[in-house]
Amino acid sequence: MSKAQQRRLKRRLLVCGLALAVSVAAAILLVVSANAQRAHQQAERDVAASAAQAAAESEAAAQAAAEEAARAEEEAQQQRADQVAAATAAHEAAQYGDKLGRIWVEGTNVDCGLYLGDDEAEFSRGAGCRAESDCVLPGENGTVFIGAHTGTYFADLSSCQIGAIIHLDTDWGDFAYQITDMQVILETDIDKVRWGASEPSCILYTCYPFGILTHTTQRYAVYAAPVNADEYGVIPDAASDSAS
Repeated sequence: MSKAQQRRLKRRLLVCGLALAVSVAAAILLVVSANAQRAHQQAERDVAASAAQAAAESEAAAQAAAEEAARAEEEAQQQRADQVAAATAAHEAAQYGDKLGRIWVEGTNVDCGLYLGDDEAEFSRGAGCRAESDCVLPGENGTVFIGAHTGTYFADLSSCQIGAIIHLDTDWGDFAYQITDMQVILETDIDKVRWGASEPSCILYTCYPFGILTHTTQRYAVYAAPVNADEYGVIPDAASDSAS
């Protein structure tokens, strides 16, 4: 073989080698690219699966929360209905002069027994809750009308402040009313004592001027609305349990 032929052969071999190297490199790139694409696709599938699982877990949690809320509301409604039934039963069973529980007013020294009736017999032992059908007991819709002597159990009624809480703790529940107003009225101002009203409220009253020991035509009235109420009437307030 001549030298010229040898040179041509070397060039061909070199070209073939380069072509083979390019082919190998291209093949490697294709493999790497395919592996990268598969990894990317797998990552996307993993992300989608994680998102789907998270969504399912979130939906399940939301469903559980909704069911728990529904159960709690149902229990609360039943408790309120039971509370009203208990108040009604207590009103029907209570005898004039029976002790109903305790009354106390935040920010004052008013703290005494609560009795059914508003005669001297009840006022001599504590505060008296009007028993006639135009007034109600705590827990019923209507006006809870409570009085006591200014020289004894309601001597500090003048210390009542708007926003303070009146607590009526009874055998069938503890009830909270927030003071909304105080007025000096006449004993003949029947329109200002809300007898026969259907909306729940509480009115405390005593003779005025404070401390008077003789007959007077004036009364000091403290008006209060239930802290919580719905279609069943007054709802026992949890704060009254801890505060008492």
